[in-house]
Amino acid sequence: MMLDYPDYPIYAYKEMLDEEFPFKIEIRQPSTMNRILHAHEHLQLCYMMSGSCLHWASGRQYVLTKGDLFSIPPFQEHRLEPREAMDFVMVQVDFMPHAVNENFRDFAQMPTFIDFAYIRPLISETDLLPKITLPAATQTVVENLLSVLLTEWKEREEGYRLAIKAELLKLLVITGRQYKRYSQTQSQQERQKVAIHREAFFEAITYMQTHYNEDLHLDVVAAKALMAPSYFSHMLKLTKGKSYIELLSAIRMQASMELLTGTDLSITEIATRVGYNHISHFNRTFKKHTGVTPGDYRKHQI
Repeated sequence: MMLDYPDYPIYAYKEMLDEEFPFKIEIRQPSTMNRILHAHEHLQLCYMMSGSCLHWASGRQYVLTKGDLFSIPPFQEHRLEPREAMDFVMVQVDFMPHAVNENFRDFAQMPTFIDFAYIRPLISETDLLPKITLPAATQTVVENLLSVLLTEWKEREEGYRLAIKAELLKLLVITGRQYKRYSQTQSQQERQKVAIHREAFFEAITYMQTHYNEDLHLDVVAAKALMAPSYFSHMLKLTKGKSYIELLSAIRMQASMELLTGTDLSITEIATRVGYNHISHFNRTFKKHTGVTPGDYRKHQI
């Protein structure tokens, strides 16, 4: 599990990527590899074009060779290390999900990619390597795709962002499909480990939807998801398009709207029932969410 206050740097995506279009693609070799233990807010996909190197992730060492595709999810500590007398060429793709789709809807429709890139790396087991080795034919497809991405990123001709989004989506789809095929070759026990973590995540969301009236804290709900708080909030943004606070507010606002139109409860009572201890906070949040005050909403709905 990742720590909220680690002893290694966590790079904010706004420091490493352009905020307007948070994407970057680079070629890594022994002379340009990052040997310092670190983590970052964004997702990183890496593909080994040739050679071999070592990859340390969550305290474990993995050997990478040509054809390996692996994911570094947000907040996971990792570093690269060269192998003695061995060269390598690796393509590193850094991006935030909204570089692909502003509304995050595409990611929600790719559960196998989410399993590979976000869920599986959480399971620190020696028999669950955080990588897949692509078949020869798929290696060719991926290498051609990465070549297009590198060219578009370097030349930045008109429409390059659209071209990058299209190619990046292809890469994510290919990754998800390959992981699905790979997972089918694994034992039931190994598949179950991924399923347990995935189900815990969605059960935590259900818990938010049924306990929204309580004083819910991010760390408590994240623990139910078997995730660190920062990682859980990132996963919510990925799959629901909202951070923890945004999603909890949306759930509470939906409940309050139903109570305003379906009951005679006072606005103060409704605020308390949906988890707000201060009526002023409830009123501000409601108006921000709906554009009107609770009182005006009730008048216009009756």
